Amino acid sequence: MGRGGRRADLGPLAVGEAHTRDRTVPLIYVQRLGSSDFRRAAVNVTGATVGGGDDPGGSGKDALVVQFPDGLHISNTSRVSARYDGIALAGQKIALIGYAWDGGSNDANMNVDAILSTGGGANDTARTATISTNGGPYATRVVGTNWANGRDTLDLRYWRTAGGLYTVPSDLAWASFTDIAVVAMRFDATGSERTTGYADTVLASEVVADLIGRLLTDDGATATIAATTHAIDQLAYRTLGSSPRCWRSLLALESRYVAGMGAPTPAGTGSVGAAPSSPVRMRRRRRLRLPGQRRPESNMVTVRWRDSARRNRFVFRSSVVPELVAAGLNRQASIDLGSDVGSSADAIRAGDQFLAEHQYALNGGRLRVARPILDMETGRMVMPWEIRPGLSSGAASCPSTRSTRPTSASRSSHQRVPGVGRRSLELDSYATPPRGCCPLIRRMPNPSCRPGGPVSLSLPEPR
Repeated sequence: MGRGGRRADLGPLAVGEAHTRDRTVPLIYVQRLGSSDFRRAAVNVTGATVGGGDDPGGSGKDALVVQFPDGLHISNTSRVSARYDGIALAGQKIALIGYAWDGGSNDANMNVDAILSTGGGANDTARTATISTNGGPYATRVVGTNWANGRDTLDLRYWRTAGGLYTVPSDLAWASFTDIAVVAMRFDATGSERTTGYADTVLASEVVADLIGRLLTDDGATATIAATTHAIDQLAYRTLGSSPRCWRSLLALESRYVAGMGAPTPAGTGSVGAAPSSPVRMRRRRRLRLPGQRRPESNMVTVRWRDSARRNRFVFRSSVVPELVAAGLNRQASIDLGSDVGSSADAIRAGDQFLAEHQYALNGGRLRVARPILDMETGRMVMPWEIRPGLSSGAASCPSTRSTRPTSASRSSHQRVPGVGRRSLELDSYATPPRGCCPLIRRMPNPSCRPGGPVSLSLPEPR
């Protein structure tokens, strides 16, 4: 109530979720590189080539190939190298590299190296070998052990170390690199840089911790993150990425979990002022299904992804859906992972998660709350207008209701609160990040909403 008896409705944006969109930056976690990710750099011999295509070593894989062509005259320190600087352009640093290599000849005076530098300047040799037709198996090198913290650029180099003037014979002076992987350095949830513990894959829980520490540093101390197990081998936003965009990718791979940030908690009933944000959480999803709302079940799915050579690839997955089996039908959906999350393993994971979510029909409805109700997170009674949008009802304020269609993985399904009116909550089960950016209008309770009033559940008719 303001001066002169004027009433003001406060309609703040759901700050907790909006905060996740404050920064949009390139984000690279792990990337499988193809020849198109590299460019010619630090080459001191005219005629030396950097290219790609089928591995001349016969592996059948896409390869980066650096070569001194037939008849070219080279001498000591002659070199041809290919440079990857995507992590540097994203403003990040390299934590790990991995690759396999092969060679076209045996020559004790020719080496194949991996050079880690800071923008092409100060550098360390992370891996080196004498060229041979036996090649070298896939192996990784890590920050702190093989190069100094701060390196952000990778050069794969083929060069002459000794032996003087030499004329290349028979187009055999080449080196090829396959299965090239790079991992960028990450932060923990408190905003501290991680300098150890890297592998050539990343977990969704590690990405969430990095997002909190890198982009949401105000909430790191109170973050609660459930450990995940699926190893993601491709997750790179080379143009622009943000927390919500990354969370959408993670939830495609880990649909048993929900990631989000709560709205601010009021300092007190009827008060106006700054209040701390609720903790950021990634937790296992609690499920609740209600009879009524449906979505089509699917027993097959096509997953499109792009490999390191930018070629479209497809994975086909299937499952058993009792209702479709009984009807004698097949229903096939599609998922497009684009190039942000792109590998065969991740495509299989996303397809299987999608089918698990679409094995049974969705159910939903509308819950009307007209009295104080218990908040399971804070343990206190809250008014209907205090229920925050975008949270799981099991964790917010809505009583559990047993599903009529429980899945085999969980005997209850999921219920979300995407929007809040005065006393009306829309419930659904879609596995999407909380819709916390919708306007949240906070109103004092209506006089007709007295303690002890009814809680009614209205459900739509099945379609």
